[in-house]
Amino acid sequence: MPDAPPSPYLLPLFLRLAGKEVLVVGAGTVAERKIQDLVDSGARVRVVAREATSAVAKLAADGRIALSLRAFEEADVDGAWFVVAATADPDVQARACARADRARVFALAVDDPPNGTAYSASVIRRGPLTIAISSTGEAPALARLLREVLEQALPADDWVEAARALREKWKAEGTPMTSRFAELVRAFKTRAG
Repeated sequence: MPDAPPSPYLLPLFLRLAGKEVLVVGAGTVAERKIQDLVDSGARVRVVAREATSAVAKLAADGRIALSLRAFEEADVDGAWFVVAATADPDVQARACARADRARVFALAVDDPPNGTAYSASVIRRGPLTIAISSTGEAPALARLLREVLEQALPADDWVEAARALREKWKAEGTPMTSRFAELVRAFKTRAG
């Protein structure tokens, strides 16, 4: 089957990376944020970079990541479920992403959309709720601005508990899915009122 032309639309997904091996190529300040997010997600993070920030070095010293201070090698991709290329070197970015593509592994190329097969998002987390906003890598500042606006508009955390209680009630009563949304809206209008 021939390669499909690039589509302007993305399939939004949330990955469960707990216990999965993830390769990060780069250990500068931008990579540092991605590495911390991956650690927080429970991924087994391997980092390959010539140099590392003190925060990345500390994660390695604490045994939270595996850090190899050396140049990227294509074999580094082997065994990874996901690759993050976060270097300032365009050649390394392209090589890491090309190798990931050949291995059928999705790759996030930070600030380098043409090389990646995945894009990061501006994220809001409230309890079990996660909202991600993507601009397909074309306008990350706009995605961040929208995230900040939405953070102010979202209800308080106790609404999640109220929604959980309603869900349990609906399940116990056998309330049809088609009726649930309207009841949820009524309940939260009362709470906000």
